[in-house]
Parts: sequence; structure tokens; C-alpha cells
Amino acid sequence: MRQIYISDQTLCTYHAREAGFRQKLEVARKLDHLGVAAIETPVLSSNDADMLLMRSLCSTVKRSVLSCETGWTAGGVQRAWEAVKNAAQPRLVVTMPLTSAQLEYVCHVKPPKAIELIGQLVAAAKEKCPDVEFSCGDVTRAERPFALHAIRTAVQAGANRIALCDSAGLSLPEEMAALVREAKEAAGEHVILSVRCGNELGLALSCAVSAVQAGADEIKTAFGDALLLNAAVLAALVRARGADLQWESGIDITRIHRAAEEIEALFTASAGKQTPFDGHAWSDGSEALLSANAGDEALSAAIKALGYDLGEEDMQHVKEAIDREAKGRGLTRAELEALILSSSRQVPPTYRLKNYLINSGNTITPSAHITIDKAGEQLVGLCAGDGPIDAAFLAIEQIIGRHYELDDFQIAAVTQNRESMGDALVRLRHGGKIYAGKGISTDIIGAAIRAYINALNKIAYEEKAV
Repeated sequence: MRQIYISDQTLCTYHAREAGFRQKLEVARKLDHLGVAAIETPVLSSNDADMLLMRSLCSTVKRSVLSCETGWTAGGVQRAWEAVKNAAQPRLVVTMPLTSAQLEYVCHVKPPKAIELIGQLVAAAKEKCPDVEFSCGDVTRAERPFALHAIRTAVQAGANRIALCDSAGLSLPEEMAALVREAKEAAGEHVILSVRCGNELGLALSCAVSAVQAGADEIKTAFGDALLLNAAVLAALVRARGADLQWESGIDITRIHRAAEEIEALFTASAGKQTPFDGHAWSDGSEALLSANAGDEALSAAIKALGYDLGEEDMQHVKEAIDREAKGRGLTRAELEALILSSSRQVPPTYRLKNYLINSGNTITPSAHITIDKAGEQLVGLCAGDGPIDAAFLAIEQIIGRHYELDDFQIAAVTQNRESMGDALVRLRHGGKIYAGKGISTDIIGAAIRAYINALNKIAYEEKAV
């Protein structure tokens, strides 16, 4: 049986560009569990959010290779390496279109200069990472001698993998097979050859089969993009005809259709309205439980009615949270329970939030100005970010002088009306452990900040105890 590798490009599709941080991590987790050979990511932008996402992916992806495109500069190679160097199996991918029109329009270089640039970029990537792929963009429409020259240059510079990309998706199976045979001869038997077959003509699967029969070792797939070969379609072929073709793959064929549905659902959930209060509420919880300005006795009775037995210190924390967040109005059952969970059973606070100022809008870069109290000292952080919450988290990191990996971040409405409180959950990874913090506020950004500080306090408390 011949081992055929399946590499996934779902995180490079337009669906992924519109997805949120959490959705991307969950997609990567599902792909890793499926056993795809590699999970590919696109060129990173200059903002810190991309780097934070990549660092989180490095912790999430355990079995698969995690690859990142380098772009066309030495700085891009360095940034891509910084993003994936902590992955269990990192890979750098140098991608270059090989048609004259694309080289001049996209890369602003002539073909001779492109050959030189390919050698420089692949060599720079090889210095940092032992696993380097050269991806030949639009190779099926390129001049064949030039494309083969580019492949030989990349291999001589250190590339151990070559990807042939039918970017236009117009190739016929026999044309793809001929290209693979010539590329295999130019690259050498020791180089892994992969193909990315476009599906504009509905021939992606046929082209992939022909490519493998001609000598390709790997097939690139994606979920949710009709113009790329779907992994579930390829898996169905392997299941039905794998024995006849003498193919086997490391992907879990029995789970792939369910994974496809789950990934599609994740992308669907991230589309459309994105305000925290448009999401699914935890429970209805709309019935009033605590009237406005209720006294201590009524509060104690309401807490007991929810099944909680709080000590004196936790009760004081809950009162302070109600004074801060309720602002004189009554609380529903769900809101009171969320306040109890977010404010009681806490470790002694090393950090206390004093105040925060967030500037955000569609014409300015979001920024956050945060003041935190640590043992009576007022610490101030000021940072810009990709969004108001990203800016707030970066400002907190600036204050504490440390970066913790964001394992998960969730926002939800406590109840379904737009005047209700928002609840945030932050999970930070440190020393191989997860520290969760919850925050609640009528201001969802405030809830996120409190959740982050809550998690920080748990890390600080444990570090003191060690």
C-alpha cells in the first residue's frame, strides 16, 4: 500500500478570513484530531492578533505539521518562523506565482529576478526550519521551462517539498499528470511532491488521482470552499477504491464527514452579526429574582434560592459586584447567578482593575488605556490593537511585562435583552496548565478585562504558593 498524505488549507480560505479567533482554533483542533498531514496557514499580517493566533495554534496542533507562508521578504521569513517555531512540527512555505503576468502584477519582479528571489527566500527559510516547501503558484499556466527552472532552484536552495498549484483550476487530468512527471524529474526522487487541484471545472478529484498515479505524494484539500478539493470527497474515494488504487492515508475516514459538518457550522456561526448580545444566551433566566436596591436579607435569600451557600468574604464580593454592575436595577435569575460565579470563590487578588478607557471606531485604530492596582502601586498600560478587546489584553500584558498564551476566549449574553449583562470567559495557558477567569459587566469589554485579570490572579497566586 502506498501512503498518500492529505494536507489541509481550510484556514487559508475566505471562510477562515471571516471567522473569529475561537472558530479558527476549533477548526485547527478538529483537523488535528482527524490526522491531516499538515494544517496550512496564510501569510501573516503585520498586526499582533495574527501572531497571537499562531502561537495559540502552536499549542493546539499536536499531531499535524503546522505550516506558515513566508511572503516575499526576509522579514516575512523571520516573522513566519517566529510564528511557528514552537509548533510540534513546524514548516515554512515559500509561495511564488510562476506566470510572467502574476510575477509582475503581484510580486513586481521579472522572471529572472524571480528565480534569484526564490533561491534567496528558500535558503533563508532553510536556515531557520528544516522543513521548507516551495509552492509553485499558477504553475499550470506558466512556461514549462521556467517553472522547472524555479523548482530546481528551490531544491538546490534547500526545499524538501514542492507544491504544484493549479490556481486557475482549468487543468485536465492528463495535463496534471504530465506536469507531475516533469516536476518529479526536475526535483529529484528525494523531494516530496504535492498538488493543489482547483475545482472550477469540477475535475479536482480526477486531477488529484492522475497526479498521484504520476508520482505525487500529497494532495492539498480544504473544507467549505467549492473551488478546492474537499477532504471529505477525497476520503470517500479512499474508502471506496483505496484498496484498488493501493492507497492509504493517515486521516480518520470514519470521522471526516462529521468533522466537515462541524467545521461548516463553526464558519456559519461566525458569519453575520458579531455583537456579543446576538449570540446564544446561556439560559432564558429572564424571570426577576432580586428587586432593585434589595437589602442583605433579600440578597441572602435569593442566593440560597439558587442553591449557593456563600461565606462572609464571598458574600461581600457578590455585594460589591452587584453595586458595580446592577446600578440600582433589579436582577434576573441568570444575571445574579453569573455575578455569583464571577465574583465569589476567588483567590486573593494580586491585580485589581482601577479604571479603563477604550477608544474604538471604524476610522481609528482601537486603543486601550488601563490602570491596575498592584499592592497599592498604580500601573498603567496604553496599547493599540486589532480590536478593542485585543488592545485591552495587550495593555494588560504591557503592565505585567509578560505574555500568556490565550487558550480560549468566549463572550455571551447572560440573558437575551440588549440591556442585560455580558459574561466573558478567558483561559490562559501557563506552564502546561489552563487558568480560567470569568468577568461580568453591562459593558462587554469591561467583562473581558475583568475575566483576563481574574485568570492572571490565579496564575500569580499559584506562583506565590510554589
